[in-house]
Amino acid sequence: MLTRIRANDLEVDQFAADLHRICGSFDVRPTDGSKRMRGHIQLESRAGIEVAHVGQDVQQVIRTPRAIRTDQSENYFLILQEEGRALMSQNEASTLLHPGDMVLIDSAAPSEFTFFGEYARQFSLHLPRAEMHSRFGYDLIRGGISLPRHDPTTMALCAVLGKVFGPVTPNEASATYLREAVFGLIGAMLHERSGKDGFAGIESDISGARALAAGQAYIDAHYRNPDLTVQDMADDLGMSSRQLQRAFAALGSTPTRYLLVKRLEHARRGLEARRAGQRDGLISTIAYEAGFSDLSYFQRCFRKAFGTSPKELVQPVAAEQHDFGPL
Repeated sequence: MLTRIRANDLEVDQFAADLHRICGSFDVRPTDGSKRMRGHIQLESRAGIEVAHVGQDVQQVIRTPRAIRTDQSENYFLILQEEGRALMSQNEASTLLHPGDMVLIDSAAPSEFTFFGEYARQFSLHLPRAEMHSRFGYDLIRGGISLPRHDPTTMALCAVLGKVFGPVTPNEASATYLREAVFGLIGAMLHERSGKDGFAGIESDISGARALAAGQAYIDAHYRNPDLTVQDMADDLGMSSRQLQRAFAALGSTPTRYLLVKRLEHARRGLEARRAGQRDGLISTIAYEAGFSDLSYFQRCFRKAFGTSPKELVQPVAAEQHDFGPL
């Protein structure tokens, strides 16, 4: 057990609002239509890792296509079952979780969480979509991947997370190592389940980890500059371009690839906001805002990354014909 949170008696609508604020938009379906429930949700962040502690005794929590369009879907969720049981369903895969089991959920795809009206607790690790794609690409990651409690990778992840979120807050140097250990284990799991070779291990050199963190932070702040180059980054960070490239190579990525992912994610959010009527602007304007200077290049990269064109994404969506219903 990584944590124990106290369950409160509260209104279902209040829990749904808290869940929306911390994890995104979900439909909460209480047992027997009750308006009250036992539950709790709490956000915590340590070592640059954000988690949600969630407990509830509802029947189902469902993320529908309609709900997905109401927020930015910026995270993948790696969910650890801590108490009770839950049936997690996504991408035609269903996994019955018992304490110690894990499952990876994509917030950008419909999903169902069924708790059978019993009290259950989950530890939900929030993994930024842009960083996941920068580290591991687009082909390896899919919602519905399960990690049984007896798997060595699952046990290792629980051990590292136990250090991060244990009674003693890790110091800065330890936090850097621990965060990289978490993503290294996630990468190992993704490659193992893909059946592909070539996983690039994470360097244990602290200077390399700091160079990587500095490079990511710099790109996060400046990616909208269309003239940004790797040499510009290296000069401003006081390191060589080779050192910066080597830091990203430890994750099987490059500064250029991370920059592209940040721009694509920014453009996707802008296009989805336009589709939802939350903003206006031409597709070209949104692309330029994200840091792209070549519209044809942007369109090619966008289709490759998301499997659809920018124009198709902004098309108004017809009323839902059906959402997930109860099991």
